[in-house]
Amino acid sequence: MRFASLVLASLLLPATAAAHGRPAFVGQIVFHPTDPDVIVARGTWGLAITEDGGASWRWLCAAVAGVDATREDPAILVTPDGSILFGTYDGLARSTPDRCAFERPAALDGRFVIDLAPDASEPSVVWAIATSGGEPDEVFRSADEGRTFRRVGMPVDEILLERVRVAPSDPSRVYLSGAIPVVAIRYDGGVPDGGPATTERRGMLLRSRDGGERFEVIEVPLLDEERNVHLLAVDPTDPDRLLVRMTRRIIDPREERVVLSEDGGETWTTVMSARQISGGAFSAGGARAWVSSRVLDGLFRSDDAGRSFSQLEQLSMPCVAARGDEVWACVDELVHGYSAVRSSDGGDTLETALRFSDLYELVECSRCTPVGHLCPQWFPDLVYDLRLDASTGGEFLDGSTGGPRDAGTLPGECGMDGSVPARDAGPGGGDDGCGCRAAGRGGPAPSWLVGLALFAALRRRG
Repeated sequence: MRFASLVLASLLLPATAAAHGRPAFVGQIVFHPTDPDVIVARGTWGLAITEDGGASWRWLCAAVAGVDATREDPAILVTPDGSILFGTYDGLARSTPDRCAFERPAALDGRFVIDLAPDASEPSVVWAIATSGGEPDEVFRSADEGRTFRRVGMPVDEILLERVRVAPSDPSRVYLSGAIPVVAIRYDGGVPDGGPATTERRGMLLRSRDGGERFEVIEVPLLDEERNVHLLAVDPTDPDRLLVRMTRRIIDPREERVVLSEDGGETWTTVMSARQISGGAFSAGGARAWVSSRVLDGLFRSDDAGRSFSQLEQLSMPCVAARGDEVWACVDELVHGYSAVRSSDGGDTLETALRFSDLYELVECSRCTPVGHLCPQWFPDLVYDLRLDASTGGEFLDGSTGGPRDAGTLPGECGMDGSVPARDAGPGGGDDGCGCRAAGRGGPAPSWLVGLALFAALRRRG
């Protein structure tokens, strides 16, 4: 009931401006599976996208994918054709390859898409875990770059899933991780004191050797009020070597453990600890591994396949990602003055790769596409959230100077389905002369659906 009350309270609060409810930061970096020049960074204000290896960046607003930037940090993924996938509270949003419009696969529509994962051995394959909020979590697989999905195996009962990962060297090896939450039980007269009892929260790893059709369930012991099991990475060369974060509540000041398994989850060794672990990755050959911390514990590296770690940098790093032997990391720009770094020497030296000031240009789309029509109207919010100099940015459509405005439906908004409100239609009536007709829908999910997804998320974190 405590979680339901929190959700209800959030729905009764007045609407806030676009991303003004929380500080701006980059929280995930992903790479195109075959084009090294295409890199995508997910921020609290949308996406930063480069197609020239980081020499220049363009901005894509969150709203056009139906993401509420005040509350959602959707998992993202780039497919071989250049499309970007967002796992949202209201299903999966898939951009067109030119990233100017979005569509929604029917199998995941209306579900909270918890996590996404690529299959490194088959770039067209995408994995997802999703929940309706009230039913057991389910595993989905796409063989066509996220256009369609089918459920794999049986629903996962009791366990609240958090992560899905596929072993790069063995696509039949699929891992899930999560926890069984605390459940209050009241005994009947058969127990002497007749009082309440509570089952202990339990950390879980699920391992499949047949492409997700069947899973073995392995308990990962939680220690000293640890909350959950977050699978960080699978060694690209060894499907049995796993790095896992043992999470704590965000208000818990104690360090979190990172544990390593070298036998597919049967046994675990604590290899490091730091506050608020935010990510982990292996190098292409598996000899190195990195772990990041979102507070000032920063970046850590292992030179022995994850068996031990040393600290490299004391920065606030909300994510880390590896591509080959190159490592990228998110950085809190409001603290350090830049939002992403990269290193070609394993993290010994870091090069600034992205600053908020790089984001004055929108992804190139016709003004008659959903992105070209909607995103420019959110530019004042981008300027305000990222503390940019409005005088050097693009032209504001509404004549504003970068101050915040209320979030919500915008006058003249062209939805994902191409609709334009009648009051904004041109002389010909109906579509402003744009003729936008991209499939899908725009704007954030309805409040009741967001509430259900928030309840599911809170239940996992609880």
